[in-house]
Amino acid sequence: MSTFSPATPLLRTYFENPVGRLLEHPTEQYIRVEYRTGPRQLGELQTFLNHAGALLAQRGWDKLQHHEGSMAALTLEEITSITDYWSTQKHSPTDLYGAMLLPHEVFAQLSWKGNGLAMRPLTTF
Repeated sequence: MSTFSPATPLLRTYFENPVGRLLEHPTEQYIRVEYRTGPRQLGELQTFLNHAGALLAQRGWDKLQHHEGSMAALTLEEITSITDYWSTQKHSPTDLYGAMLLPHEVFAQLSWKGNGLAMRPLTTF
């Protein structure tokens, strides 16, 4: 059974794997990132990020809506991988802008604050 609510008619699924799904909003020109509940494999997360970057580059978009919902807390390895990926890749000819909807699980929220890594705005990458 899917952990996602049905996509609105304006959103189209671009990619989906055990980590989550990427929905594209062609009218508003942004990607909605939705994560699944449950455990993740680092390789699956990296594939997921690669597809997100490819979609931004293909469309020339610069906006993400990041919905963590009830995902499990990110591990230090995952946080490092995500930070490295977005800070070393050029996915868009402009700065990236993101909106993050925090997860329901309070520990998943704390994983962003801990581990000695400070949140930085996407525009600094």
